[in-house]
Amino acid sequence: MLKVTTRYLASSFIPPFVLGFFFFVAFLITFYMFRIISLIVNKGIDVTTVLSMVVNLSVSFFPLATPLAAFFATIYTLNKLSEDSEIIAMRSFGMTKIRIYMPFLVTSLLVSMTVHSLYSVFIPKANAAFKNTIVKLTSAGMLTSIKSGQFFTDIPNATLFAEDVTENGNNFKQVFLHVIDKNKLEQRIIFAKTGSLIKIYADQWHAPSLRLHLNEGNIIKMDEKGTQVEKILFKEYDFPVFNSDFAMTMLDKDSMKTNSELITVIEQKRIIYNEALKSKKKADETLELKKTYYRTQVELYSRYAAVPQIILFVFLGFSLGIKRGRGGSGGNSAQALIILVGYYIVYFFLISLSQKATLDPFVANFAPSVILFFISLRFYKKLDWIG
Repeated sequence: MLKVTTRYLASSFIPPFVLGFFFFVAFLITFYMFRIISLIVNKGIDVTTVLSMVVNLSVSFFPLATPLAAFFATIYTLNKLSEDSEIIAMRSFGMTKIRIYMPFLVTSLLVSMTVHSLYSVFIPKANAAFKNTIVKLTSAGMLTSIKSGQFFTDIPNATLFAEDVTENGNNFKQVFLHVIDKNKLEQRIIFAKTGSLIKIYADQWHAPSLRLHLNEGNIIKMDEKGTQVEKILFKEYDFPVFNSDFAMTMLDKDSMKTNSELITVIEQKRIIYNEALKSKKKADETLELKKTYYRTQVELYSRYAAVPQIILFVFLGFSLGIKRGRGGSGGNSAQALIILVGYYIVYFFLISLSQKATLDPFVANFAPSVILFFISLRFYKKLDWIG
């Protein structure tokens, strides 16, 4: 009887979990759809590239979608079993709450370990592939999205205007370029009779460098108040539109690294930070080193924190999902939702403190899970069962 019941409970949980998982992944993707649609419309990318981007983006959302899907699937499954009096039938056979909970625990362990294994390599690589594609398409699309008589603002800190654009956005006539430096202490206005975009590939994977080659023009330099300080005439001038160094920084985020790579980076940053403390560098420099050190730790520990999150969300769903008899109060589901929202509020608040180097990254990631465990345990003990 126990084996049959165990299989039945597990099979009842899996369909709503799978549906919930795809729902939350699709829901999270919608926040990026405007950017993807913009690339489709403006850059003319093919269907294969779009599908690849969507798949990689979906994979990157697995760690967030899985706990939510497991939580709501548990709530739904236990509510349905209670409404159909199947929980009462199981109790009549002498099954204790721990035996009924066991299939959910085993399933949550399997799911959490699967996500953890994916998180170690597969998910970071998918995240990197998606962002690499965005960078490559953004730079490559500049050749086709510059149009005659329209201002083009996709160049960082610059605005480009050309009266005439030919050859798929590659050559220009009567070019106007307004450039503001990063610190906004200087601005340049550049006029040129003609110009062309030069695209240089470092390799087949990384985004290319784009340079705007201008002919026969002048550069007017102004200070932050708009006062002219210098005027330069030129026959030829190259302006870096998109530098490969910028692309490389975009391709080297912590979220794109595997667990082993993160551990190596953390050790390197720890050494640098400790050396800064010993050499008594300026407080601002030391604080920045500490922040980067903590942020990398936050990324690593958040991956390990996904395991208890899934297990505890299922535990909470079990403790609050069972109704006491037919037509029992639905207040438990509302309580579970409030606790879920509260958990994420606390979690992200502590993560923000850790990223500011005011809270240990390990504490920030795992303290909310400890709190959630005791809350779930309290509701579990309140179930009106023996054993």
